Amino acid sequence: TVAEGGSIVYTATLTNPAQTPVTVTLSNGSTITIEAGKTTGTVNVPTPPNDVYNNGGTISTTITGSSGGNVENLVPSTTPATTTVTDSIDTTNLSLSATGTVAEGGSIVYTATLTNPAGTPVTVTLSNGSVITIEAGKTTGTVTVPAPADDVYKDAGKV
Repeated sequence: TVAEGGSIVYTATLTNPAQTPVTVTLSNGSTITIEAGKTTGTVNVPTPPNDVYNNGGTISTTITGSSGGNVENLVPSTTPATTTVTDSIDTTNLSLSATGTVAEGGSIVYTATLTNPAGTPVTVTLSNGSVITIEAGKTTGTVTVPAPADDVYKDAGKV
């Protein structure tokens, strides 16, 4: 198990020391070199970085090739090495703001703001029925609505 943004350490092990270096090729494109006279070699492979869009998962890697060693019969295992990548939950907050002061009959601009860019379009429905759409890849969206018209019988108020 490793966290997003961490590193997976792959280790290749021989049952007997090799006379010459052994190169092990992995399905992820990485290579491990086991030095002559040794039985193990390692390679560090970074996991995907932490982000707000993807959860963790599993990464399965196999040996796709091996060479060297000057041994009689080098038989790589077909069993995959499986690593669980854990994810920390990333919270995205949504806030709403509006034009502070507007004259009667003017326009009020409502702005919805996300703390992280949207992965897909986000629709925000306001209590007045107006709808704000925040486009994928963006953090804000706006909608403009008319303020109440001038009315000689009513004082200005809050909307």
